[in-house]
Amino acid sequence: MAVFRHILFPVDLSEQAHAFRPYVRFVARQCGAKLTLLHVVPIPAAAYGDLGVVFPSVSDLTAVEERMRPALKEFFPPEDEAGIPEVRREVQLGDPAVVIADYTREQGVDLIMLPTHGYGRFRNFLLGSVASKVLHDAACPVWTAAHAEAPSLLAHLKLQTILAAVDLVHGPKEVILRADQLAQEFRASVQLVHAVPGAERRPGDTGGAEFGLFLLRSAREHIDQIQREAGTSYELIVEAGGVAETIARAAREKQADLIVLGRGVVHGAFGRLRSQTYEIIRLSPCPVLSL
Repeated sequence: MAVFRHILFPVDLSEQAHAFRPYVRFVARQCGAKLTLLHVVPIPAAAYGDLGVVFPSVSDLTAVEERMRPALKEFFPPEDEAGIPEVRREVQLGDPAVVIADYTREQGVDLIMLPTHGYGRFRNFLLGSVASKVLHDAACPVWTAAHAEAPSLLAHLKLQTILAAVDLVHGPKEVILRADQLAQEFRASVQLVHAVPGAERRPGDTGGAEFGLFLLRSAREHIDQIQREAGTSYELIVEAGGVAETIARAAREKQADLIVLGRGVVHGAFGRLRSQTYEIIRLSPCPVLSL
């Protein structure tokens, strides 16, 4: 059974979207998945009421919708469909993140693939982005990458090495099992990584290294137990340090082609992986699949 059966590719016709097409084609072909390209035309706020300013009407926006269909055909031409069972092109009106979430739920999408626009933490907090909203709201996995337009990212298209970033509080077994499924689907190797911020030595520390070593040892024992339950025995990296920085460093050192992780919010002595999904994506040298 394929890991993914219906992939949604939200398309804004940006440079990043164009650069991300090879990943979408590759995954859809490898999994034999149906692919839907979705372009969302935002509706200006004034279209809902008279604010004393002339804005396009909803009927005007419908005309824009019709004009976008040929653009989607040009963006993803018929020759790119080879090896993909079904390709659909949809244009809808509304708030992009809301439309994407609704479409995912209503159409049985089990994977969203989209690039981020690589904004830093402050700008993302100030303005928000479609990618960060989708990561927050989507109920299915999201495959994304910052700086998708960088030529170096294409080196990861081969997908030979998967790095599973394991959080000990929520969903560690799911992350390991999904990485294992992907490894079988794409004939890739898997390595696990876990960061323990609480074990990091800081300037001025006088308490010795015993507590940090205890945290590292406990984390390793916990993940070893989870691997036994999952029936896997992958190489495990457990390091003291910041979560996003540790995962990005491991990805570079292991030449990972994909990072798999959980997303959400969690606090605790064993780290805050699920609260840092966007930062991990921003720092990652390769695409990231968040569950």
